[in-house]
This record gives sequence, structure tokens and C-alpha cells, in this order.
Amino acid sequence: MELIDKILQKCADAGADLVDVFSISSQNLSISVRNGQVESLKKATPGGMAIRFYKAGKMAFAHTTDLSEQAIDGMIPKLATLSQQTEADPLVNLPEPQKYVSDLDIFDQNRYALPTEAKIQYLKELESLALKFDPLIDKSNGVTCDEWITVKTLGNSKGVRVSYQSSFYRVAVSIIATKNGEMYPGEGAFHATHFDSIPHIAKIAERFASRAVRLVGGRPVDGGDYEIIFTPRAANSIVYGLLAALNGDDAFKGASFLADKLGQKIAVDNFTVYDDALMPRGVGSRPADDEGTASMRNTLIENGVVKGFMYDMKTAAKAKAKSTGSSMREDYSSFPEIRASNFFIAPGKDKVDDVIASCKRGIIVEETAGWGLQGVSGQYSAGINGILVENGKKIRPVAGVTIAASADDILNGLGAICDDITYFDNINSPTLMVKRMTVGS
Repeated sequence: MELIDKILQKCADAGADLVDVFSISSQNLSISVRNGQVESLKKATPGGMAIRFYKAGKMAFAHTTDLSEQAIDGMIPKLATLSQQTEADPLVNLPEPQKYVSDLDIFDQNRYALPTEAKIQYLKELESLALKFDPLIDKSNGVTCDEWITVKTLGNSKGVRVSYQSSFYRVAVSIIATKNGEMYPGEGAFHATHFDSIPHIAKIAERFASRAVRLVGGRPVDGGDYEIIFTPRAANSIVYGLLAALNGDDAFKGASFLADKLGQKIAVDNFTVYDDALMPRGVGSRPADDEGTASMRNTLIENGVVKGFMYDMKTAAKAKAKSTGSSMREDYSSFPEIRASNFFIAPGKDKVDDVIASCKRGIIVEETAGWGLQGVSGQYSAGINGILVENGKKIRPVAGVTIAASADDILNGLGAICDDITYFDNINSPTLMVKRMTVGS
């Protein structure tokens, strides 16, 4: 923080009205194993610093990996000159000092500290279990473990000072099931801030291998209206559309099917959506966003009613709202943009087995291809793979069909919101059942 304080003072001396300084430093490790052999092992320590320099509402931006005093001293006069060559923005503002939550439990270095050989052995065992799960599993595209230890630090000329350390772990699997010459992949990943939150390797292998075995050999079904049961993985094709529609910048521009729905009921009574940056151990949890606004739990849709949108400082000013702490930078060289933290549909009380048992004619959708719910138009369309259900019984795998409906049909046609949500990503959903969607071959 001492370096940031010095930079802020030097920028003020150069005539800046507002300044923020943002830095990231990381330790990254990625290991991939395929067919029992190490396919790749990469270590990196990326990082750098960025300065946003404002004078009379005009902004200049620069970033560097050279944090020497000489390099910084050379940047600041250039920023002062460059800032006067841009247009003034009357909505420019930066956050004031705030209280930040410090007990989110998002840092775990225990796994990172283990010997590399132990991590390689873990992946070899995982791949072996996946390949042995069923005789139909006959090929591995590899298993991977990625680890990140990251420190973010931010200071601005209004007195904001925030710094925190976080960890991120990802375990990914990709295997293939083959049946009668047809192949189907079983692939996916678990993410967590603590490695011990990721399931045991036997559970990981079962999750992805069993999906490949269930879905291989799928065939189309007759077109028409079906009950559609979205598994949590497939339900993300709805969640990502909601995420786009609840972006405050897109809503302000009218590029959202929810743009004019604030305060209106758009879904069934028990449908609620949160973006919660304060979730303990959450994959997207953080004490502050990347502009310095304190994190919070945002209720975006509550009991079917749109309650708000996600904002950063600038978009909030345009919309005459307050920042929701939703600003994120992809890395130190990026401008802040509106991004979710832990975005999810709140779980309900329904049980998956009960929903399937009560289904007369439907499809359990396990995977989707294509856009899904479009955040601008509110139309849903996707290719699917899943399981045909008739009179409560799972019949056979389905492939080669599409499903379609409007957002209104989906959100007001929800017949069940299940209790099976997990939080192994920053975008999550429980199982959802839509009473009717159109299936086309």
C-alpha cells in the first residue's frame, strides 16, 4: 500500500482531481494429465499495476508490469498530458472510504503448498477412476487442475484503501463414452476457493463419467410440447440470460428484456435471484469490487418481482442509482466492467425425484448447445442432450433436438424449483422444471 500512496500523491502533484491505482499479483499453477502421463505443467507469476488519472473529468489510463520508481515517474507526466486529449465525462466519480468485510474465508494456500508430485498423482488417480467407471468409457481427453493465489490492492484519491488475498482451484475432467460407434463426452469442472470444498475424486469421476454413459447414443424425439426438467448444469442456459438482462448498463441502454420491468412481476412467486459477493468461501466472493465499492448481497429478483440491476460507479450515475459493487477487471490492464460475483437462482423446496416421478411426458435436459436465453430479446433456443421421461420413468437418451420458448413462458411457467443447488462456480442454479416448452427435431 505504501507504493500506491506514493503514486496517488505524485498524480495529485501532476494535477489529477481523481485517481485510482489498482494492482494484481498472482501465483498460478496448471497441471494436465492424459493417459496416465503429464501432458503439461505450467507455472506463472503474472501481475501488474494500472492507474486511472482524471483531470477536469477527462481520463487517461495506463498499466505496467514495471513497478520501479523510475518507470512510475515516467508514466505520470504522460498520463497528465494524455488526459487533456480525451473528452470530459460529467459522470466521473470514485467510491468514498467504506467498511469492508474481512472474514469471507476465500484464501487457502494449503493445497498450493503441496509438492507437485502429489498433485500429479491426484490427477492420475482421478483419470484412472473415470476410465474404470464403466466399460463404455474408452478414452480420456485429459484431466486438469488449476491453482491461483491472487492479491488485489486498490487505492484512490478519496481515501479508499483495500487489499485482499484469495485462492481459486479448478479440477476439470474430459472423457469419452462410446456405444455402437457413437461417442459422447463426459466433461466439466469443479471450482472452489478451498481445495477441500471440491468433492472426492471418486465423486468427480462419477459425475462426469456417468453423464457420458447416460447420454451416449441419444436419438431425437417427436416434436411438440414437453415438460422440460433442467438439471443445474443445463439451467445455466437460463441463468446466463438473466445475468445479461440484469446488467445495469445494458438495461440503461434498453438492450435487456427486463429494461422496463423494474418493480414488475416477471416470474412465479417463489423465483428469486441473488448476486452475493459476501458468500463465505464463494468462488466470486470479495470484500470489495475492483473500483473499491464494498461488496454486498444484491437481491435482483425477489418472489418474481424485479428489484434492481447490477451497477458499477459510472452506470449507477447514469441510471441515478447506487453502485452495487459489481465492477470487475479481467486483469490489471483492463477497464472495470459490470460482472457478477456469486450469481444464482435461490433454491426451492421441490425434490428432483418427485419432479421426475410426476412427469407425464418430458425431457431431463442435461446439456445445452447454443445461446439459451437471450438477454436482449428474452427468447430461449438451444440444442439439447438429455433423457426422455414418460409417466415418471426414464426411457432413453435424447439428442438432435432443440427447445424453444419465451422468457415469459419459462419464468411464469416454472412448475418446480428444486433444493439441489451447489456452489461450485460463480454462476449457479438448482434443478428447474418448466411446464411446457416446444421441442423441435
